[in-house]
Amino acid sequence: MAGKEMMKQVASKVVEEVVQQPQKVDFIVWWALNEKKIPSHHHKEIIKADFKARGLSDMESMEDFSEALKKYGLDII
Repeated sequence: MAGKEMMKQVASKVVEEVVQQPQKVDFIVWWALNEKKIPSHHHKEIIKADFKARGLSDMESMEDFSEALKKYGLDII
């Protein structure tokens, strides 16, 4: 029985950690949700290239993408 209880505790901790982590979205999803807030002369491909140069992947949290956009020079929030 002690083994089952320990497994439940470990599983509970893993679930708690996963829930606390920010959900990651694809760059395309982030872009679609924010495109209207970004002036049209800032092209998606250029912003995506800037994000890559800053070390972001295609899957990041919404906050990470928005923070990178601030570093790019646009604050949309």
